[in-house]
Amino acid sequence: MSTASSTPTPQRGPGRPPAGTSQGESVRDRLLDAATALAVEQGFDACGLREIAARAGVSSGMVSYYFGDRDGLHDAMFQRALERASEQVARLLADGEHTLDTLDAFVRLHVGILAADPWIPQFIAREVLGGDSGRRGYVAHRVGGGPLRMLVDWIEAGVARGELRADLDPQLAALSLASIAIFPFIILPVIGAEFGLTLEQLSPERLIEHNRSLLNLGMRAREDDA
Repeated sequence: MSTASSTPTPQRGPGRPPAGTSQGESVRDRLLDAATALAVEQGFDACGLREIAARAGVSSGMVSYYFGDRDGLHDAMFQRALERASEQVARLLADGEHTLDTLDAFVRLHVGILAADPWIPQFIAREVLGGDSGRRGYVAHRVGGGPLRMLVDWIEAGVARGELRADLDPQLAALSLASIAIFPFIILPVIGAEFGLTLEQLSPERLIEHNRSLLNLGMRAREDDA
């Protein structure tokens, strides 16, 4: 099985665009765009490789050429999505502005990322937490050593400035910030019908406003903290 951390470099065959050229990257990106769009529309496992290739406007052989197999395609989808999300979070937290508005902006950004690619939480729960060491190692390096670490630092700075509660545990607070956005996307497909709220019924704005209110109450410094 291929992993997100070790996608093989394809060898050029007759009539195939050379890897590393703009034409080759365009075909690869079109396949990833098509696979991502179909994953959002139909579910992560519902679309076939032929359908993905047809959506991208290329032959089905291009899927195996660039990604090897379905696992390789899934890994590449996940890697690209996680890299883009990590870069957005990193830019937000590294801009030098340590204000309370950043907390609201983080909540909006995180929920927006997950709402745009709702297959990501399911992939993490099944493929990453399921025990694949390659995928785990990639996530540990990309998230644990990147945006999550930056979020801990941002919380520590907010506590030091008196903007956030003095009794916050920065590491647990960072985990809570990440968890309240991602958990509904993992659990609602399982319990939604019994719980009375499906993922389709949960609008991003509803989740954003709820999380903002919850975090404002739980994290922002109170007057008696001064």
